[in-house]
Amino acid sequence: MRIRGNGPLASLLATAGLLAVATLVGIALSAAGLQQATVVVTYVLAVIGVAFAAPGGPWCLVAAALAVLAFNFFFAAPTLSLAALDPAMPGTFAVMFVVALVAGHLAARLRLQAREAEAARARTQALLELSGRLQGCPDLDSVADVMAAEAHSLGRSLAWFMAPGKGDDLGAPRTYPLVPGASVVEERTVALRALANRAPAGATTASFSSASGLYLPIGGGTRAVGVIGLVPACGVEPDDLELWRSACGLAGLAADRLRALAEREDAAVRARNEQTRADLLRSISHDLRTPLTSVSGNADVLLASGGSLGSERSRELLRAISDDARWLRGTVENLLTVTRLEDGGVAPQADCELVDDLVEEALRHVPADPGHAVRFEAPEGPLLVRADPSLTVQAVVNLVANALAHTPAGSSVEVSAARVGQMVEIRVADDGPGIPDAEKDLVFEAFRTAGGALPDGTRSVGLGLTVCRAIARAHGGTIAVRDRAPHGCVFALSLPAEEVPRV
Repeated sequence: MRIRGNGPLASLLATAGLLAVATLVGIALSAAGLQQATVVVTYVLAVIGVAFAAPGGPWCLVAAALAVLAFNFFFAAPTLSLAALDPAMPGTFAVMFVVALVAGHLAARLRLQAREAEAARARTQALLELSGRLQGCPDLDSVADVMAAEAHSLGRSLAWFMAPGKGDDLGAPRTYPLVPGASVVEERTVALRALANRAPAGATTASFSSASGLYLPIGGGTRAVGVIGLVPACGVEPDDLELWRSACGLAGLAADRLRALAEREDAAVRARNEQTRADLLRSISHDLRTPLTSVSGNADVLLASGGSLGSERSRELLRAISDDARWLRGTVENLLTVTRLEDGGVAPQADCELVDDLVEEALRHVPADPGHAVRFEAPEGPLLVRADPSLTVQAVVNLVANALAHTPAGSSVEVSAARVGQMVEIRVADDGPGIPDAEKDLVFEAFRTAGGALPDGTRSVGLGLTVCRAIARAHGGTIAVRDRAPHGCVFALSLPAEEVPRV
């Protein structure tokens, strides 16, 4: 039994009630013929009950004294009198008083330890739950939201100062719903001191103790992520303040985790960029060397011949120079296009364009290949797209050139277009060997060719399809590859459709 309330009246009522119950039980035990020692034990149990019901050691002393008096009055001969005829009774009373007092104090101490253990368990549970919520935060704003909820549970507000740079500086505070009288703007100096000293500052501390809020740095390592302020901090129970400090430590761990993840992602991006740069240099060094060597060699032959070569041989050499120069120009254009589009350096100049004109213009730029048949199946009606004409032509050229390069002689390439919902699909289909399903997602990566390998010594730096993907994304469209029956593959470039204007 525990009487709620810690006032003297509640403790007095608890003491009187338990002693009265012990007296009634003792009367019943005496009437049953039991010895007086049983009654003494009953009063000792009553004192132990007082230790659990009434806080503080003094009430155990009062209860032990009253228990002795009650036993003397009701059970020691003569009954209903405080006089004791038996000369051994004073010693019995003394032993009873000491036993009751010691038992009561032990019970009170046990009660205190149990309350402390329960409080520690509750704090541990609260910190575990808070840690789970903080570990699930995807960014620092979410961490701030969780800590603001914790501050609100204390009836306080949260001030969140972020450290934008590597120095001891703080940005403007982000304050969460301020309680009346809370202010943090003028206390930025206190937050700066907490950041500089990497130690708490403000209310309840030795540094700027006159401040309204308590400011703690969060984040470990070489620099703190920021400073958390609890405003106002005065009036908060010491246990709650200790719990708040532990919560700020967990917030610091969450902030360190997010910072480590960001640094890891940045390192991964840098590593990918370095790998891409290395792939580019290797591909360029291998793949540009062959046509440049051919151009240089053919030009040297023409210069050294002094006109002694026949006209047919001279035309062959000039044709080879022209072919290599055209390929070099296309490669440079692809490099520039994919770099500018993916870096956001250029935006498509979209306009209403007729698909037939775009495809026909692209086919005029495709080098003639006597080993392949290229055919354009024009749509039945006018088909319009909103796209940049030069970029779209470049994409179609790359798709057709890719089909010609990766299909054997005697294969055919068919270009068609159709309206699909709000998009127009420009399809380039071939009847070659096709692409395995495992490699379909790899063909659009930079510096990769058929089989997912990096090109080496071939006339391709693996950028044609990457450029097509960049062009599609820049227009808000897509590009995909799928199988063609009975064999071969189809590349479908989707661009936003434009409605045919009504006359």
